[in-house]
Amino acid sequence: MSLEDDFNDVIAKAMRGLGIGVSTLAEDSGIAAAEIEALLGGTMDKTAARAICSTLGLDAAALISLPGYHPERIAIPGVRRIELPFGKWNVNAWEVNLDGVCLLFDAGLGARDVMGKVSLQGLKALLITHSHPDHIGGVAALAAAGVRVISETEALAAATFVFGSLELKAVDLSGHCSPSTGYLVNGLGRQLFIAGDAIFAGSMGGCKTRKAHERASATLRAALAKADPGCILLPGHGPATTIAEEMLSNPFHPRFSAV
Repeated sequence: MSLEDDFNDVIAKAMRGLGIGVSTLAEDSGIAAAEIEALLGGTMDKTAARAICSTLGLDAAALISLPGYHPERIAIPGVRRIELPFGKWNVNAWEVNLDGVCLLFDAGLGARDVMGKVSLQGLKALLITHSHPDHIGGVAALAAAGVRVISETEALAAATFVFGSLELKAVDLSGHCSPSTGYLVNGLGRQLFIAGDAIFAGSMGGCKTRKAHERASATLRAALAKADPGCILLPGHGPATTIAEEMLSNPFHPRFSAV
């Protein structure tokens, strides 16, 4: 499946998060404003892309390679990606099932969408990453059906959860949305990191202010430092990936790498 963001989306998110306009970026990077406009319009110019990356805090090689980036396909027994409609796009919900104990992470935009794809049998809880509309649309319907709903704020306050053989640790991922919670899940043999919109394969969630952008980078960096090296990332949009892949192929990785 395709990535959530193209290279021009990454550039636009970095510019918006840092509060940098085209003219300022052109002056700082020593290229013409028209070259930046072309990049933002989807025309890849490798020389221009390299020129802007230092100012934007992006990895140039990863940005230039992004159109050809395809994370390794990952299949883990007990993990199901539920693709739900979100306008002309899609949003993910993730189902994790072990020994008949099922957990659902996020609930899409529309109640009918998620209710039509989720079985209530064995569903012990719905855990929310953040309260943007495309992630909480099915909350009321699932709660009415008797499913326990754990909000992002409740999760952060509790910090840890145990459901059968599944162990969860909630981590702060505020920035793109505040509050926002990620979940490190153990019990399936390989750790999962359900990250909402904090990180995607090849990108991050957009931020409207520099303060939010800095916070998003800091909380993600701290959360990833708590994860296992082989941890699998399950994002709110786009394909599954791994921390190892994103540390190499995500243009934003200088902002969330530990070094």
